[in-house]
Order: sequence, then C-alpha cells, then structure tokens
Amino acid sequence: MPLCPLLTDLADELLALWASPEQERRRRLWTDHWAGRTRELPVACAMFQGSQDLVWQQILPEEAFRYKQGLARTIEIHLRHRLWRAHHISDDIPQDPLLTLSALPQMAPDELWGVPLEYRDPGLAGGAYKPVPPLENPEDLRRLRFPEFRADFAHVERQTEAVCELVGDRLPLAFHCDALHNGPFEWAVRLRGMDNLLLDCHDRPQWLHELMHFITEGMVRYHRAREAAGFVCDRSSRHLHTPWDEWPDGDQPRLDHCWGYLHAQSAASYGPATYAEFVQPYNLRIAELFGKVYYHGCEDLTRKAEIIRDLPNLREFHVSPWSQVSPIAATLPEHVVMEVHSHPTKVLFLWGEQEMREELRRLVREAGDHLFNLKLCDIQTLNHDGGQALMTWARVAKEVAAEARA
Repeated sequence: MPLCPLLTDLADELLALWASPEQERRRRLWTDHWAGRTRELPVACAMFQGSQDLVWQQILPEEAFRYKQGLARTIEIHLRHRLWRAHHISDDIPQDPLLTLSALPQMAPDELWGVPLEYRDPGLAGGAYKPVPPLENPEDLRRLRFPEFRADFAHVERQTEAVCELVGDRLPLAFHCDALHNGPFEWAVRLRGMDNLLLDCHDRPQWLHELMHFITEGMVRYHRAREAAGFVCDRSSRHLHTPWDEWPDGDQPRLDHCWGYLHAQSAASYGPATYAEFVQPYNLRIAELFGKVYYHGCEDLTRKAEIIRDLPNLREFHVSPWSQVSPIAATLPEHVVMEVHSHPTKVLFLWGEQEMREELRRLVREAGDHLFNLKLCDIQTLNHDGGQALMTWARVAKEVAAEARA
C-alpha cells in the first residue's frame, strides 16, 4: 500500500521543526529547569492535544481536515495540532512528534476492581452524568479485587503496521496502557462517593484506611505488572505539565525513569489534618514508584503544601490561581519547581494585554527566587477569537520572563 502524501508531508514538516535549533533550545531549557541548572524562566501555554475538542474546533474547523475517521484522522490531528502551536504560540513547549496510541483492551464493567463502574446518563448530547459508586455499604469492601494488568498486544501490532502503511517509520510511537493512573483517593471517590467519604473519615476512619490501603496496594501491583510487561515509556509519561525531560538510556522501560502525576483534587473539602491522615500516606506509596513526581491540584493547596512537600521524588508542584504563591514558595524545598498559573478564565474572556502583564508580574514577584515556571492551562474553550488570547498571553509571558531574569 502506498504511503499517504498528505500525512507524510505533514510529518516531514514536524520532524524538520523538531530538529531545529529552537526546539533543541526548548528541550534543553526544560531539562535544565528540572535539574536546577538554570535560572531562566520557562513559559508554557498548555493545550490539550490529540482530540478535536471544542477548543480545537474553534481553531481548526472541520474543513481544515481531509480525514474524517480512523487512524489517518488520528495522525492528521496529531500533526496539525503540533504544527499550529509551533507556528502561532511563542512559548517554550517542545512540539514532540511522538505519537501515542492506546493498547488498552476492551474491559467488562467490573473488570478493574471486581465491582461495576456505572453512570447515570440522561442521554442528552453535552448533558451531565453522575458516577454510581458501587460500595454502598462498608461490608461491600469485601467485594473488591485487585486490578489485573492487561494489554492488547495484537492491537499494538496492527496499529504499528497501520501507521507504517500511512507514514512509514517517520513518527516515533508509544502505546498507552494504564487504566488506573496515579491517584488512589480519586479511586476511593469513584468506588465510594465523595459524600460518603466525608462521613467515613469521621464515622469509620479505620474502614476508610482499609479502603485506601486496598486501592493503593492494587495500584502498586498493577503498575509493577505494567512495568514488567514493557508498557512503561519515560517519554510518554510526560504531559501538559512536564513538557520535556531526559532520562538515562536503558533497554528495559522502568517506572523510576518516568514522571508520576499525583493528585487528590476531590479531597479539596478535606482540611489539612484530614488530608494528612487519609490521602498523603497513600500518595506517598505511589510516589515511591516514580523517578520524578508532579503534584497537581486546581484547588487551594496553600496549607496542604506543608504536607505534600514530603512526597518522595517530588519535583514539580501545581500552584493554581486559587493558591497563594508566596507561602508555597516559602514552604517547598528549593529543588521543587513551582508551576505558577495565570487565571485561565480571565485571560481567555476578560483581560487584554495590560491586565495579563500585570498579573504575570505579580506572580513573578510573589514567587521570588524560588524555581518556577509560568503556566496557562485548563483551556477548555475560547472567546471566538481563533486563539488570539493564547497567542497574546504566550508573547506577554515570554516578555515578563525575560524581564524578570534580566
């Protein structure tokens, strides 16, 4: 079967970009940033990539794409998104050509934990849905079983061959095969429900510890099995919040060559003491698996930073617009990078260039001499401007970063 000229041309354009001095500068900048070897201030306008969601529909309308379905569509989206960013957003995120595809098999509703994970869904396009927690009573804990790692090896082989038929061996490939991710508490919420967990930590704390221990032990076993099966990739373990890093070479992929993404955002209503008792010990066990840990939380983490700072291998900490920069800078160890966020709603819908600049300068002042980067994230929709606010923010953030380190 002949290669697809459209996709090979786009792939060659992205690969030429990837080999450019500018992309090399960006990769070196982030690697040095994590290692504390530079005081330069990286800027990241983080956009979800890989699906034609609402934001990308506003930037690249349907008529911009030749392929409407299948793997060719997936590859075209992958390439056009990265090329658009490279040509329009002047931040420091490298445009990695790595194409990540799924190797997860089809799963029965009760396959992961031994209980069904159901949803109430009104069936309306764009409508709300509600997860149904299967652990209705404390004795239901006995119904749980540890998740068993599985991968669809035949699908990996078929996907690899299909990519080669379309673009040859131009694009590096990785296969995602993680059905659990890295947040034990979020699984407790899915299995028990947050309303119940608010009561459980008071009414039956020992039972809640048993639940958290079971979930965490299951996750550790699952990730170790994933590692043993070769479905760990340091390059694809990076994400919106850790745009690039470098790891030691090795034939066998290892978890301690990867970034771990830890979180417990649903525990926002837990105070620091409750968080320290029911969340931190279990996040700690997951953090021990990974070489570097990013901690995410869009909620206010100002007081919880004193607890989270003790996670093993913590290297980056999310400072949302609802957290306070100065107290967190004073709390975190000096080697832990702060990810300091602009307010996305105000940037995208309310502010002009001057207000963006004022906020960025304030964030820089409050961060002081601590290691940090400037971030705009949670970009779910735009103000019908085709991405102009994103472009403005990236340019202004770069100017403020240069000014701060002059």
